[in-house]
Amino acid sequence: MIYLYPANKMEHLLALFNKVSQVSPLGVFEQEVVVVQNPGMQHWLNLALANEREISMNMRYALPAQFLWKLIRTIANDDVVPEQSPYSREVLTWRIYDILALQSIIDDEEMSVATHYWRNELTAKNEKLADNFKRYQLARQLADLFEQYLIFRPDWLDAWEKGKAIDDVDAKDYKWQARIWQTLIQQLPYNPVALLENAIENIKQNLPALPKRLSFFGINTMAPMWLSFINALSQHIDVHFYHLNPCFDYWGDIKSEKEAFRQLRLWTEGVEQVEQFVGNPLLANLGQQGREFIAMLQEYSTVNVDAFELLSEDETHIGKPALQRIQQDILSFSDSRENPQRLCIDEINQDNSIVVTSSHSVLREVQGLHDYLLSLFNEDESLTPKDILVMCPQIEQYAPFVNAVFTHGWQDVDSKRPPLPCSIADRSALHSDPIVATFVELLALPDSRFQVSQIVSLLRLPAIANAVNIPLESLDKIALWLDSACIHWGINQEHKQQYLGEEANNSFTWQQGLSRLIKGFAFSDNDTVYQEQLLLGIVEGDDAILLGQLMLFIEQLQSLSQQLLKERTPAQWHQFLLEQIEILFNQENSKTHDVSFNVITQAIVSLVEHCEKAQLTELLPLNIVVEFLTNHFNQGDASQQFMVGQVTFCSMLPMRSIPFKVIAVLGLNDGEYPRQRQPLGFDLLSSSTARMGDRSRKADDRYLFLEAIISARQALYLSYQGRSIKTNIEKQPSLVLKELMEYLTSAYGWHFSTDESTNSSDEGESLNNKLFQLPMQAFSQSNYMGNRASFDRHWLSLALSNEVENQGADLAVIPENYSVNDITSLSIDELIRFYQHPAKYFAQSQLKLFFHTNNAALDDVEPFTSDYLESYLLKQALVKSELQNNRDITSDDLVHQALLSGKFPDLPQTKQTLHQWQNESQSFAKVLEQKGITCINKLDCQVDINLDGKLQNITLMSQLNVHGNEHIMYRYSTAKSKDLLSLYLQQLLIQVWQETHLAKSLASNSEVVQALLGVEKSTGFYFNTKSQKVEQFTFAQLEQPAIQLALMLKIFFKGKQQALLLNSDLAHVMFTQKRGKFEEISQEKFAKTWQGNQSARGLGEDPYLEYFWPTCPDINLFEEDLCLVYQAMYKQVVKVIHNIEVPTLTGEH
Repeated sequence: MIYLYPANKMEHLLALFNKVSQVSPLGVFEQEVVVVQNPGMQHWLNLALANEREISMNMRYALPAQFLWKLIRTIANDDVVPEQSPYSREVLTWRIYDILALQSIIDDEEMSVATHYWRNELTAKNEKLADNFKRYQLARQLADLFEQYLIFRPDWLDAWEKGKAIDDVDAKDYKWQARIWQTLIQQLPYNPVALLENAIENIKQNLPALPKRLSFFGINTMAPMWLSFINALSQHIDVHFYHLNPCFDYWGDIKSEKEAFRQLRLWTEGVEQVEQFVGNPLLANLGQQGREFIAMLQEYSTVNVDAFELLSEDETHIGKPALQRIQQDILSFSDSRENPQRLCIDEINQDNSIVVTSSHSVLREVQGLHDYLLSLFNEDESLTPKDILVMCPQIEQYAPFVNAVFTHGWQDVDSKRPPLPCSIADRSALHSDPIVATFVELLALPDSRFQVSQIVSLLRLPAIANAVNIPLESLDKIALWLDSACIHWGINQEHKQQYLGEEANNSFTWQQGLSRLIKGFAFSDNDTVYQEQLLLGIVEGDDAILLGQLMLFIEQLQSLSQQLLKERTPAQWHQFLLEQIEILFNQENSKTHDVSFNVITQAIVSLVEHCEKAQLTELLPLNIVVEFLTNHFNQGDASQQFMVGQVTFCSMLPMRSIPFKVIAVLGLNDGEYPRQRQPLGFDLLSSSTARMGDRSRKADDRYLFLEAIISARQALYLSYQGRSIKTNIEKQPSLVLKELMEYLTSAYGWHFSTDESTNSSDEGESLNNKLFQLPMQAFSQSNYMGNRASFDRHWLSLALSNEVENQGADLAVIPENYSVNDITSLSIDELIRFYQHPAKYFAQSQLKLFFHTNNAALDDVEPFTSDYLESYLLKQALVKSELQNNRDITSDDLVHQALLSGKFPDLPQTKQTLHQWQNESQSFAKVLEQKGITCINKLDCQVDINLDGKLQNITLMSQLNVHGNEHIMYRYSTAKSKDLLSLYLQQLLIQVWQETHLAKSLASNSEVVQALLGVEKSTGFYFNTKSQKVEQFTFAQLEQPAIQLALMLKIFFKGKQQALLLNSDLAHVMFTQKRGKFEEISQEKFAKTWQGNQSARGLGEDPYLEYFWPTCPDINLFEEDLCLVYQAMYKQVVKVIHNIEVPTLTGEH
C-alpha cells in the first residue's frame, strides 16, 4: 500500500515519520530505508531525528536512482547484470565513443549526420586526422540524452529496439540515434526498461529481498516509470511518501496565468476574470513541478494522511507579517488580489518579513546581506548562524565575495570581534581546491608557453614547493632572479619556434635566463659580458642550491610536457598520472591535503572503471582524458559544508525544502534565474510534445523559488542586481521575483519603486517603498543612514572623510582629536610621494588597497617597446658616466650591456635607438659641465617642524646634492610636476634649516654646516627629449618658508585621514600657463579632462580617483585647495631654456 503524507511544513513531515516509526516499529535488526533526493536532506533528517529521539541509528539512506537500480537488479535475479548499470551516463559515454568508430557505423548512410561531425574529408585517407575529441564530446552528449530517454521516454527505446517508428518526432531526426541504440542493445541484450519489467514480474519470488518498509522523504518529483515500479512494490510492502505540499486543496489541474489566458482567448471573448481560473497565482505560476507530481500520485491507489497547519478565518491575516500571509494564501488556495487589503503605511514599513534588495554588483549583494544579517542578530537574540540559509544560482560566482566579506573583510575591520561563521556548500573541487586546480593546470603543459608567472604560481602551492625543496619564503628571491634574467616565456629556442616559426631565437627563454644565472654564479660576482652573453652575479653562496632546485623543477615540467603527448590506454593513464603525482606533489605530512589527493585519485580510478565496464581498450589522447577529469572535478559536492552549524551558503538545488528561520536568495536577475539550458539540436525531448512528469531546468527553478517562500519561517531576503555598475541604468529582476512583487503590490498594497530618490525621501508614497536600493559603493554616506545602516566601521571612516571633502574642508586645519604620536620623522621623498597622488597614498597606506601590482618578475610578455623606467635608468647612467669620466665602465660598455640584458626589445632598431640616447646623454652632460657640475657633495639635512602646538615636533629629513651655493638636481627626462615639487620642498627645507641654525652656526667650523649655510638656491636641469633642449628650473629665497612648510605637513596629515584631490599633475596643468595664477576651468571643460578621449587618458580613468570619485567631482570644491598648496610654488619658480646640439648617428647636427 502507498501511504501519502502531504504537509505544508517539513517539521510536520518529520513528526509523521517519527510517529509511523513508533506506531509500527521494525525489528531490532531491520534497517529503516529512507530515500532522499540529496545528501543535504539526509543530513537534516538525521539531525532532526537525533534531536527528537536523542539518537538516530539503524537508518539506511539512499538516493533514488542508485537505490532503485540496486533493488531492480536484486529482484530481477540476474547475475549477469553488473552493480553499476552499463546504461548509466558515465559508462554509456565510453560505449557510444567506441560505437561511433565502428566501421559499420561509419559506412552507414543513416549515421552520416554524426559521422561528419567528428570526421573530415581527409579522414578516409588518414585516420589520424579524425577528431577523436569531437567524438568524445558527441558521445558524452548522447549518453546524457539516452539516460533521459530511459527515464522519460522508455517507449521510444523499446520501439527502436524492435525497429518500429515513433510518432512524436520526425524519422530523419531520430533514425541515427535509433541506430546507435540498436547497437548498444546488440552488445548487451538487455536494458533497464526490460530489466524493470522483469523485476516487476519477479517481485513475488523475491519478497525476502525487499525492505520491510520503504520511505520516500522530501521528494517532490519522480519519473512515471519509477512510480510504476514503486506501485508494484506497494502491493507487497508498505511504501510511505512524505512530501511537501504547499496547498491543502487538490491543485493538480490548475493552470498558470499564462495557460489560463491562452485557453480563455480560445473559449471566450473576455479575459478579465482570469484570476478565478488560476486560484493563487504564485502557486499556479511556480508550482508546475509539484502539481504534476501530485497528479501522478493520484493515479494510484493510496491512503492519504494530511498534516496541514490551517488557521481559522478570523486569524488568517490579522496581525500576521506578509510572509505568513502569502504562505497562508498558498496553503488555502486563495488569491488576496480579489479582496486587496489596504494596510496602513506604518504597518507596511514595519513588516520586514520579506525584504527585496537591489544592488549594482555581486560584491554589493554580499555586503548588503552581511549588514542585513548583523541587524537581525541585533534584533533577535535567539537567532543563531545555523538558522540561516543563503542560496545562489551559481555558488562559484559568489564564493570569493562571501569569503572576502564574511571572513577576511570583517577581520580587517575589527580583529577583536569574530566574523559571522559561514560555510559554502556545493563547491566544485576544480574551483575550491588549489591542488586539484593545479593538477589540471599541469595536464595542460603541452599547450603551455611556460610563462614565467605560471611557473612561479605553481611554486606558490606548498605541496609542489615542498616536493622540489623550495621554501615558500624564497619565492620573492626567485622572482627577483627571473626578473633580472628577463625570462618571460618559452623553454628554449626549439619551444619558441613551435609558436613563432624558424626565425625565433633563444631570447627571453628559461634556457637563456637560467644559463645567465648559473654562469654568473660560477664566473663573476658582478654583471659581466662573456662570449656575447651578460652573466648575472646576483646568485651568491648557498643560493646556488636554490637555483639548482629551480632548474630541476623546470626540467621536470619539460619532461612531463613531452610525456603527456603520448596516447595511452585508460589503465596506462592511471599508472602514469599516479606516478606524476608522486613526483610533483609532496604528500608526506599533508593531512590537510589528503582530501585533495583522494579526489584526484578517485577521478583517475573512475576513468579506468568506466572504460573497463564499457570494454574500451582504445588508446586515448590527452585532451579526452583532461576533458573527462575536468568534468569530474566540476561537479559540485553536495555532501560537504552543508548545515555544519554556521550560516550556510549553497547552490539552488532541487528538493532542498529544508526549513530555516531566515532564507536568503541572491542573484535573482533577469535572464539568469530561472536558469535555462539551451537544448541540443538533436535533443528529441525538446522537439517532442511534453508529457506529464518531464523535467526542465526552468520548472525546477520556479518550484525551488516556491519552496524557498514556504520554507522560510521568520524572514525571506531576496536580492538582485537592479542597476548597472557602469551606467547605473535600471535592470529588471527575475520573472519569479517580479511575480512575487506584483502579488504583494496588488494584494497587500506594497510599493516597489526603482527610483533611487525614494529610498531617502520623507514624503508621499515613497514611505512604503519596499524595494531597498543599496548604494553603489560601500563607503557611500547613505549606506550608514536609516534602518539598513551598515555595520562596517572600515568604510564608515571613509564615508565621513568624503563628507568632509565634499564640504570643502579647511585643509590647513588639523582636527583636535587627530594624533600622530607614531610619526616622529618624515622624509622629503615621502612627502613628494604623497603630493604626487594623495588619493593613491591614502588608499595604499591607510586602506591597504593596491590597484597596481606591476611585478616585472611576473611579466609574461617580452618587451616590444622600450620600458620607460629601464630607458630612464640607462639614460641617467649614461649621463653619470659622462660626468664622472668613468674609465672602468664607459658609455659604450653601458650600451653593450643594455643590448645583451634582455630589458630592451629584441629588434634591429634597438641598437640604433640606444646609440641615439648615448649621443643625447653626451650633449646633456656637456651643458652640466659648462655649469661646473662635475662633482656634487651629498649632505644630510633635517629640521624640526612644530605645527601650531597641536602636534609634537616632526623631524623632516632629506639628502641634498650641493655644488657651490646651489642644491643641484638633474634628470635625463622632461621636467614633471614631481621635479618642481621636489626642488620647492628642498628649498623650503634649506631656508628653514638656515633660519633655525644661523645664530649658533656662525662660529661653527663644520664643513657641512658652512656648506648648508652657503646654499642660496635649488636648481634642476632636465633634458626635454621632444624639443631636444635642456630646461633649467630654479627656486631662490622663497617667501615665508617655515609657514609654507608647516602648511604642506598639515595637509599631509590630513591626507592620512581622507582621500584628497590635490594631485601635483593636476596643479601642473592649471598653473604652468599663467605663472602661478590659477587658470579658471569651467565644469564642462573639466568634465572632458576627467573623462578623457581617444588621444588622451582622462583623470577619471585612474583607478584610485575612480574609486573615490566614481563620477566627475565639482571643480569648485578643490580649486581653492589647489591654490593654497601650489600657487606659491609656481609663482616663484624661474625657468631658463638651454639650446644644445645633439649629433645624429650619421654625424650630422
